[in-house]
Amino acid sequence: MKMTIQKTLATAALLLGLTGANAATVLNYAAGSDPNPGGVGYKTYVTIGGADSGSFSNHVGAWSWEDENPTPNQGWTHTSHWVAVDLQTSAWLTLTVDRDPNVAFLGSGNVGGFAAVNNMFPSFTLYQNWDNDDLDNHTYTNNGNVSWAEDLVYMSHLANTSLTSATASWYLPAGQYSFAVGSNSTSAGSPPRQGLSATFSTSPVPEPGRMAFLALASFGFCMRRRRR
Repeated sequence: MKMTIQKTLATAALLLGLTGANAATVLNYAAGSDPNPGGVGYKTYVTIGGADSGSFSNHVGAWSWEDENPTPNQGWTHTSHWVAVDLQTSAWLTLTVDRDPNVAFLGSGNVGGFAAVNNMFPSFTLYQNWDNDDLDNHTYTNNGNVSWAEDLVYMSHLANTSLTSATASWYLPAGQYSFAVGSNSTSAGSPPRQGLSATFSTSPVPEPGRMAFLALASFGFCMRRRRR
């Protein structure tokens, strides 16, 4: 009976297109090397489909996503990590950002040649569209539209001052999206650079007919289990 259920599950997954994720295309660029000059200086471009995943690692400023000393709800543009996402089909898009102690860094505050992580509190903002024209500014609004990046439309944000990992998901139509990823440290004595790893993943939304099929398959599994 166990083998029969496993085989039926595998068949349902195949019919529904719920097989393993593919690899998204992730292109990283050094600061100031954005292939689309002007506006936001993107450090990573992610092209992702409906059942994909892709990751990158880097270091950001400890107060990059928000530094309350100048103004609340304000991030530092050049010490945050900006990501341009090309979502090629409507899907659930998930971003997970973790501390990463294995990011090479030899500057001030490094820990044995790596960026510190003790004050890395992952926080990020989602905007619709990319911004690749005009100039940028030293700061940006992390909970609303950015005045100097007129092409960006604020959608959502996650502010975190206590967790070492942060995750959020959104159902989004196909299109271009921008993410400002950084740290939200509340410690004045924090090392200036903090290591992070970020993973984007997608899962497609089944069509109504497929959802009905999945429900029917689940009912079949329950009936088989009850007959044992």
